[in-house]
Amino acid sequence: MTTPDEPFTRLTPAPDDVVIDREKFTKTVPLIALRVPKAKCQFYMKALRGLVLDIPRQQSVVRDPSDDSMRLLLLKEEVKDGSLPTMSEERRAEIGVDALERTTHDLVLSYDYFNAEQVLRRLLPEGCDVPGSFETVGHIAHLNLRDEVLEHKHVIGRVLLDKNPRLKTVVNKVGSIESEFRVPTWELLAGDTSLETEVRQHGIPFKLDFGEVYWNSRLEAEHKRLIEQIRPGEILCDAMCGIGPFAVPAAKAGRRVYANDLNPSCARYARVNCVGNKVKNLVKCYNMCARELIRKLLRPGKVEDTGETTVGTDGKRRAVQWAATGEDADGEPPSGAVFDHVTMNLPATAIEFLNVFKGAFDRETWAGRRLPVIHVYTFKRATETVEDVVRRGEGHLGAAIANPTVHEVRDVAPNKIMLCLSFRITPDAAFPPEDGTKGNEAKRAKTGD
Repeated sequence: MTTPDEPFTRLTPAPDDVVIDREKFTKTVPLIALRVPKAKCQFYMKALRGLVLDIPRQQSVVRDPSDDSMRLLLLKEEVKDGSLPTMSEERRAEIGVDALERTTHDLVLSYDYFNAEQVLRRLLPEGCDVPGSFETVGHIAHLNLRDEVLEHKHVIGRVLLDKNPRLKTVVNKVGSIESEFRVPTWELLAGDTSLETEVRQHGIPFKLDFGEVYWNSRLEAEHKRLIEQIRPGEILCDAMCGIGPFAVPAAKAGRRVYANDLNPSCARYARVNCVGNKVKNLVKCYNMCARELIRKLLRPGKVEDTGETTVGTDGKRRAVQWAATGEDADGEPPSGAVFDHVTMNLPATAIEFLNVFKGAFDRETWAGRRLPVIHVYTFKRATETVEDVVRRGEGHLGAAIANPTVHEVRDVAPNKIMLCLSFRITPDAAFPPEDGTKGNEAKRAKTGD
């Protein structure tokens, strides 16, 4: 997935001496069976519903070793009397069950039959909190184990690999997140040492290095919701793009994108994913601070026309302008760029970046054009209201926010919700104070659709 000069994360191998005694899980269950003609299996399975064996991953009908034309219909373990005394005489006579020969069958359940939770309850000390669920990113399962089970962590990893054929790697989060790019530190519990993997959202593949970038599969619906708001001919500025979950689908829908991330690995994988999904011609990828990107895009200048047009606030059609570099080249963020939406998905701090927009728009460049809608992600505490979140946004923007919408994305933790605050920046916030020498045309910039 990567080139030789772009290595991906490999973890220290897990111990190879972790052995699980599978024999201790072997269990023999004696069952009563009815010998039925092969052609009448379905009839008797339906007629004896409620009495027939019904446990996961086990057949209720097996071959009769003494007669290939017959089958053994297995009854539940709870059925101890082959005469089926709970069934009325009329019903037994109706289906002819008394004429069937009774026999026995030993059902052998092995390690392979039991699920991960059942196995771990047998292996871990009594009272230990058994990991009942985990999240996956591609072929990687990631856990956040409690201290009480850490001495058994490699056994846990081994069992999860055994019981989940699609997994290749099991990791555990180590310590608190202290890296500059908010990426956890992982230790390998079992499996492949590579953390480079591939995920899919809405049918679109994304490559990533889980040891170097942030990824959350729970945001799939949010990515789709926001992208659907970007209309044909509109341009997205994805200032904190990660590996491209907004940028790539937007480009797949035919929208142009300025995509940027401070994390070099995110910026690299964003480009990899644009190329892999054959949309690189619609996406410019950068690696810098979001503030720097926005300042550069908003500097006075002129970028090339694409040959497409869009309708301005005055009802007139204007050319769609795009970065003046080749299809695959990224270059520097172009001065004089225009865009219709800005996404800032770094909920811990993104709202603090809003002040970069205050007075940063060039009046001549944006004359007659709709100012962009800003979508900034943040967290809301239980003690806060939606109005508090909007006021917090206004405080960082340094201006009033008109007609905001606040969308609840997901619960992150008890008393902590991830939100998306969206608003179209107003001319008063976007443009610097009038200097008296120009700006007549700029006054036509509106905030409405």
